[in-house]
Amino acid sequence: MSYPPFRTRPRKAPPRGGPSLVSLTLLITAPAVFAVAALRPR
Repeated sequence: MSYPPFRTRPRKAPPRGGPSLVSLTLLITAPAVFAVAALRPR
């Protein structure tokens, strides 16, 4: 019994032109940090 030759699947490239993962993370966390700082009791 012979196996077919092993081929690795090509990886999908990340979409170009969209925001990067770092900027998306900052876009979500920055307003939350500012809201916590503004609403913190003084």
